[in-house]
Amino acid sequence: MVTLLTIVQRNFSRRKIRTVLTIIGISIGIGLTFSLLSITATGTQRSAELIRRLTGADITIYNATRGAMQQGFVGRRIGGFFPMDMPTNLIDLSIIDTLSMIPEIEVISPLLSFRAYLNSVTMVTVYGVDISTYRNVSNLDIVEGAFLQNPTAFQVIIGKSLSDDYNISVGDAISLQVGNSTWSFKVVGVFQSGERFQEYAVYIPIEVAQNITNSVGKASQIMIKLRDPRYLSDVIQAIQSSFPGLAVFSPLNMIQNVQQALNTITMFFSSIGLVAVTAGAFGVANTMIMSVVERTREIGILRAIGASRSFILMLFLLESFLIGFIGGVIGVLIGIVLSYIIAPLASYNLRGGIVSARGVFQQTFSVYPTITPMNIAIAILLGIVVGVVAGIYPAYRASKIKPVEALRYV
Repeated sequence: MVTLLTIVQRNFSRRKIRTVLTIIGISIGIGLTFSLLSITATGTQRSAELIRRLTGADITIYNATRGAMQQGFVGRRIGGFFPMDMPTNLIDLSIIDTLSMIPEIEVISPLLSFRAYLNSVTMVTVYGVDISTYRNVSNLDIVEGAFLQNPTAFQVIIGKSLSDDYNISVGDAISLQVGNSTWSFKVVGVFQSGERFQEYAVYIPIEVAQNITNSVGKASQIMIKLRDPRYLSDVIQAIQSSFPGLAVFSPLNMIQNVQQALNTITMFFSSIGLVAVTAGAFGVANTMIMSVVERTREIGILRAIGASRSFILMLFLLESFLIGFIGGVIGVLIGIVLSYIIAPLASYNLRGGIVSARGVFQQTFSVYPTITPMNIAIAILLGIVVGVVAGIYPAYRASKIKPVEALRYV
């Protein structure tokens, strides 16, 4: 092995430019492939994370006549939609009886949303929720106090930003001005979402919300949790056929657009990476074949002094192995750099996919590279495989050279 490595090192040093160019050819393809693996991994991870952050509901029903989605879809979906000052285009809750007859539906939770002035100082979003079902279809994170307990009590849960900015604590009393009327509520909890604008919201029981807005028996939207998400399409069809005047939304549609955008990026860079890796393989093969031709006399001498065919075969395979290995390592380094360059472009395209799914999605969907030992190992192994496979024929050709014919070669 020491002899083999010595000969290989001497050959590399004699043909530095050719060796370097061959290694670069492999490393570019490996770099693109590695960056693809990194971004694909994080894209899949972020898609799953997006589902969790959007909503706990599988389906949301709202009035299709509200027009151009004027109330906007909220990223973390604390309550659902940015409401108008007073509820408009509401849904009659009598449809819940019909929805309950669909066997695949597990939870039905109505929500009434509007805006009000908190303590006559700042405008906040108010969400009237069904306290018995809302926690099953949402990701509301209570960090202080507790969730609403009494469906008819004037209780309220406020966002952490409101709590911090206006020094409001659990147990304090606040007022909500709705139209020309002002109502007093007791703070029983504080929720946190991680985003300031979403924490300028409050939750109250839906019965109370309906009473103070003269919307008894009405809701802005109805959120649905399924027993099995596999029946999503069937349930959506059933709802649309029963209530053609209502619109049905599912986060799955948004995630499908994200995946489509991610697949487009994946296919694009896969094609480039495949071309680059193929070019690198031909580069290795060309380098090794030229090496065999140039070193025919050297091979003859080695054979004449006792070197076996297997020794010659191992010599050239070791050269191609090292070229592939070095190309793989450099390719990983290139791939890491490319990942951080490509990630913002992927974020933009994925965000475009989300926007196209809803039209008014407000949250930034960012992608960051996920560098894992497994991806690094795969990239380096790919470089080695490319190098060895490309070097098999030249190595075999070199091992078949006869000593007498080789010594006559000048």
